Amino acid sequence: MKKILMSLSAGLILTGCSHTIQATSGADYLNRYSESPAYAPVSEISAEIFEIANVEPDLRFPARIGLARIGSDAGFKPSQLMNIPADEAALWGDMLERQGDRYGEIIPVSPFIASMVSKSSGPDVQDVVSHIRKGAARQHLDYVLVYEVTDTDSRKSNGLQFTDATVLGLFLIPSRNVEVDTIASAVLIDVRNGYPYATATSYSENSGSATRTGSSSKRQKLEEKGRMDAVSKLTFDVESALQELKDKSYQDLVAEGF
Repeated sequence: MKKILMSLSAGLILTGCSHTIQATSGADYLNRYSESPAYAPVSEISAEIFEIANVEPDLRFPARIGLARIGSDAGFKPSQLMNIPADEAALWGDMLERQGDRYGEIIPVSPFIASMVSKSSGPDVQDVVSHIRKGAARQHLDYVLVYEVTDTDSRKSNGLQFTDATVLGLFLIPSRNVEVDTIASAVLIDVRNGYPYATATSYSENSGSATRTGSSSKRQKLEEKGRMDAVSKLTFDVESALQELKDKSYQDLVAEGF
């Protein structure tokens, strides 16, 4: 999952995109199965694709939107639903203050409630998302925003590495260059049918110098800085995506005569 997110995010950075939205009809998409001989006869794989694509959007605002954080926490393995850190919750709270009740409520998906209605999810992303959807369903949430923060780091010797051989050099000379790249990714899905309405990705790069003995501490500080920076950017990306989705849902209602 991390490799997929890293590859996807790199592509988004190169193309200058920070978020995408989707509100297309599964029925319209699948009409070509009956209209074109290219898709006949339907194979077992094609049938599976048909079933996956056969889903419709149902955007309605204001809504009850769940917020689910994937990651590691005390008592949890990596890639599990976890409690949202207080500093990240504050950033999402800032987004709400900027928008008021424009989109409805944003409610954290409770790991405790999810565990009441779903067995502990495995490391597979499908299991994790299924676990989150079950918890969100018990909380009667319409949509759920699932997000994750990942990072990679490197610690390389610089031109001062020769001082590592000295006692004081280990503690005083910044002989290590430390770099941490952080990616925050999110997807907004329909709790009832799993329809993906939006994806968003933000990126943060932080670097600095440290002594050999202090490189681990420096890495941790850069990770914390990168995490907050990436999540802060992610809230703005999600905010833009929600605005586009709200405009899209309004246009569809007008077209239908409501």
